[in-house]
This record gives sequence, structure tokens and C-alpha cells, in this order.
Amino acid sequence: MPKVTVVDFMRTVLKEFEVEKGTKLLKALIDNEVDIVHTCGGNAKCTTCRVTIHKGVPTKKTQAQHDRFEKMMRSGATQFDHPAVFLSCQVVVENDMTVSASETFNRVIHDSPGKDTEDKITPDPVWVDHEVPDWWGG
Repeated sequence: MPKVTVVDFMRTVLKEFEVEKGTKLLKALIDNEVDIVHTCGGNAKCTTCRVTIHKGVPTKKTQAQHDRFEKMMRSGATQFDHPAVFLSCQVVVENDMTVSASETFNRVIHDSPGKDTEDKITPDPVWVDHEVPDWWGG
């Protein structure tokens, strides 16, 4: 079973757990009580479940994530223009991963972290190739 390691922005390990291969990353994070916001419930409609994948970056991404990130970048949100930034609701855990959440719960900003998410990726995924540059080293 793949191991998911959750780190903070200083790469201090916060939590480690194993999940069944093929588990949606957001579902794994929620089920293991990781502090991550997921406002839309894991449907690629917002970007609050965004993670940086430090190790184990997937070689595929969903068209839904690609389209959402393109829209955000066109509006000037440069944080979406990084090869290791993904929506955790659009990632399937296939191998060991090290991740950090971009947005954690803050009562001033959020009413709640979000509702639970389905086991499957929604919308139904259309997979496109994702190239990870050598300089990332994941």
C-alpha cells in the first residue's frame, strides 16, 4: 500500500499513513484527519484542496484540473503555474507521496473545512499527460 506523508511548509512531517492504491488523495486526507480545506466537496469547482506534491508527482492530471488552473492563471493567480501543484480531489494515490496542503482551516476565513467527498474523482476524469521537469526532483 502506498504511504502518504503530510508535511508543513518547512517540510516537517505532520502525519504519515498508508492507503489503498487508487484512493482519491482528498478522501485519504479527510479520512486521516489532515487539516485541509475542501469547500466544494471535491468536485474541481474551487481550489481550496490544493496541495504541493513534493515526492511522487503524478504523470497524469485531469482535464478538469487543467481547465480550472488555466482559468485561474488567466486571472493572474500565478500559484497555479507550478508542475507539482494539484487539486487533491483530482489525484489518485498510486505510489508513495509527500504532500503539503496549501489552505488549512481558519475560522475567520471559512465556515467549515468542507463536506466529505466521494471515493471517486468527480467530474468523471479525462486524463491528460503531466510532465514533471527534472529540476523538481520529486
